[in-house]
This record gives sequence, C-alpha cells and structure tokens, in this order.
Amino acid sequence: MKITFDTSAFWEMQGSKIKTLIPFEEVYEKVAEAGYEYISPYDLYFPGYWKRPKATNEEALWHAKAIEKAGLKIASLTTGFRIADPDEFVRKYAVDCWKRMIEIAEVMGVKVFNTELGGDRNQPELCEAKFMTSMDELLPILEEKGMRIDVQAHPNDFYERNDDTCDVVKAYDCPDHFAYLYAIPHTFHYDEGLGNVEEMLKYTGKFLKHIIVADTYNYSKLFRYNVNPPADFWGGKIRAHAHIGEIGTGDIPFDRIFATLREMKFGEQEDTIATFNPLGFPERAIVDGRHTKAVLEKELLGK
Repeated sequence: MKITFDTSAFWEMQGSKIKTLIPFEEVYEKVAEAGYEYISPYDLYFPGYWKRPKATNEEALWHAKAIEKAGLKIASLTTGFRIADPDEFVRKYAVDCWKRMIEIAEVMGVKVFNTELGGDRNQPELCEAKFMTSMDELLPILEEKGMRIDVQAHPNDFYERNDDTCDVVKAYDCPDHFAYLYAIPHTFHYDEGLGNVEEMLKYTGKFLKHIIVADTYNYSKLFRYNVNPPADFWGGKIRAHAHIGEIGTGDIPFDRIFATLREMKFGEQEDTIATFNPLGFPERAIVDGRHTKAVLEKELLGK
C-alpha cells in the first residue's frame, strides 16, 4: 500500500477563485517535509479538472522533475471530466479531455488516476448509461497503457451510495484498470447517515484499490452543519460534508474502518493507495499529514 498526500490540502480562496497560493515547488517540498514518499498532484490548473487540460508536455515534464527533485514519487493524479453528463456533446468532449489527461500521465510516468462519477443526481439511470458508454471507450485505452482509474461517489453525484457506485465498477470486472475508491469523508452519504462501514467496505471486495482519508461529521445529525436556508439542506437539495485533516475529531468510526481494512488485507496489497485529503485548513496540512501518515502506518502497515 502506498500512502500519499493530495495537494488540494493547500487550496485557499483568492477573491472568488480557488487557488494554490504557494508555488508548486513549495507544495512539493512541503509534502516531502511532512515525511511522505508519495504525492497525488491535484490543482484546478495542473493537472486540471472538468475543463480540457491546458498543460503542455513540457509543463507536465517540469512537474514530474520538480516532484522527483523534492524526493517524491507520484502515486496517482486526481482529476475528472464530465463523462456522465446527460448532454451528449458534453459527454463526448469529456472523453476527449480524458484522452488528453492520459497523454499527460504518460509524460509524467503516472499509472493511476482517482476521480468522481459526476453527473446529475436527478437522472441516475441516464447518467449511469452515459458513464458506462464513456468507460466502454476509455477502458481499452487504459488496458493498452497499463493504467487504472479509481472512481468514487461524491456527494451530489448521480449515485451517492457506496453499493450503487461499486456495482458499476464490478460490472466491468477489471480491477487492474477500473477500480473502486472509498472516500472515508463521504461515508455518511454512502448509506444515508447510517455509517455501516463494515458492510460497505466488505461489499467492495477485490475492487477496492484506493481510500481517501479525512474525517467528517454525519450530515444526517441535527445541526452538525448549519446551512441557510435550512429547508434546502434538510430537504436534501444541498449536500454537505467536510474533509477534516485532524482525524478523530469528527464522526467517522476510524477504529471500525481500520479493523475492516485489516481483515480485507488492504494494506498488504502492492497496488492499493491511501490518500490523505484534507480541505479547509492549509495551515494545518503538514502537522495533520504527519499524524495521519503515522496512524495509517500503524493501523494498516503494522509499523
């Protein structure tokens, strides 16, 4: 198992825009400073998200060299495009965006991506058909290049539940190239607030290749989040979750999650990834990153 650090931890607001306010070289140095061997680059501008990647091959190579200079290796690229969009033009365009991202990954020597389903929560059947049509085209390319996409359900995606999303992955029965990602901070959206982590993790079986690690609150509990107007939140129109880097401060039952992952031998597999992915507290990212890495090493690697 690789333990990696997702660089969205350093995102901040600048006016109305989300930006990484420190230079990329400093980002990579900070991840190394936190004691990580692996990194997962994630920025709206590099490698890019939703819109076609604008990076040239030269820029991709620069990032690869800067990451190597910091003493790091790339575990995965975090990215995604609207391949489940109900609009057919948008879907086809998104497939082309993925093809360009695959080219960028080749330049950087990257073999794994992690991404989200996307789509429209109000049109799940149509979006599933769009998503699978897109994967029908992308999967042969991934197989040819020896690459893998790990997909997660994100709150407000066309599927939010763990089992529904995993069923899409299982339908292809190709975990070496198309696998499932369990995002721990999405746990309560995965089963409408119940938090039956043992059942959900075991359901994924051999298809679980990736976890995202951060804490969150159970959105279904009264006043865990205060969102206005409250009726939109209570009625399900607005979806809320957090990525708290200081694990153990939210509602996630990490003891039960780690026990189940040990039972599944997740940490013993060479091709699995655990990604530390906090949001909202860039000033704590290094401290929380060090602590989380130590916890993962103890709980899943037996160090």
